[in-house]
Amino acid sequence: MHPRERILSLLGKSMPDKLPFFHTDHHLLRGETERKARNRGMGVIVYRPCYVESTPNVEIITRNQSNNLIRTYKTPVGSLTEVLSIGIGYGMGGYAFRDWRGIIPATSEFLVKSPDDYRILKFLVEDIHYEPYYYAIEDQLKHLNNDGIVVTDLPYEPMERLLLNWVEWKRFYTDLSKNPTAINEIVQTLEKKYEEELFPIAANSPSEVIRYGGNVDSILVSPVMFQKYYSPSYAKFAEILHGKGKFLSVHMDGRLKALAEEIGNSNLDIVEAFTPPPMGDLPLNSALALWKNKSIWINFPSAISTLPAYPPRVVKKYLIEYLESLIPGDREVLIVSTENRVPDQSLLAMVEVMEEATLPLSEEVIRNLRASSGY
Repeated sequence: MHPRERILSLLGKSMPDKLPFFHTDHHLLRGETERKARNRGMGVIVYRPCYVESTPNVEIITRNQSNNLIRTYKTPVGSLTEVLSIGIGYGMGGYAFRDWRGIIPATSEFLVKSPDDYRILKFLVEDIHYEPYYYAIEDQLKHLNNDGIVVTDLPYEPMERLLLNWVEWKRFYTDLSKNPTAINEIVQTLEKKYEEELFPIAANSPSEVIRYGGNVDSILVSPVMFQKYYSPSYAKFAEILHGKGKFLSVHMDGRLKALAEEIGNSNLDIVEAFTPPPMGDLPLNSALALWKNKSIWINFPSAISTLPAYPPRVVKKYLIEYLESLIPGDREVLIVSTENRVPDQSLLAMVEVMEEATLPLSEEVIRNLRASSGY
């Protein structure tokens, strides 16, 4: 089977021939090793937008200053400014919205700096407009063909967008406790925009999998917040997608132990980039037990895969133990990395294991993997 067939078969509740093994395109170093890995069964997950977001009544002024990107939003009711710390190579085409090392700019100054700024932000949100744009997906599907899957990528959930893009977290939680009305108005306004404009666009896109929001972490999102602001949004979107035969994915690579039950009760089809210990705090066996009706796209811990200090033998040993915990492997996808570049020797070590990871996984399959790897 091809990589694309494997992942779609798994989502359709059928057992593919091997455990789907993928790398995200924005961290994949192109070249000889990458070509070898793909020739030996590794697929590619490519993320592409399906929409164009505009704010017709907001003037956006951008300027560079040293290693900072300063962006000012001028509205009829006032202006807001954000400052992003950018790395060398940002905007030169190596990575979309990243620097040459694949790092996304860090926000050093957020839009909202005082309670009065929510009034301006509300105008900005009310002015947001979405239109479909499917060319990026269609073009990538044509070129990628069976070598992987193209996932449509949407903005953060309304509350997550406030928390990660627009308001510094200390300011956010202070305002949420003292002035919740202003925050709730913005969340409700953006949610309505999504429901009326963005969700239908995504549902009609050429992609089978739609990734909505993400970077959910229990350090910032409490179970109460998840139930109030996140689950209802997922439910609305999932209903639209399921009517089109499509799957809802959310990028959840953080610490999820405190949210595990709420995630299990949500309408998500895919928990993407789930990261077990030592980086996450929810053991893999617990996630598998709690999320029985979900596909889990597992982010192989970069603490193991991306450090040159770990020799191939160690990477193989860890990976085989990992696979043993996945038996029978009927709803998991293994992603090499969603966050860092993987050294060539580690990538090839993983390929040598994964090309023999036939399904269903069993103790016999694991014994054979150990034997072929010299354990």
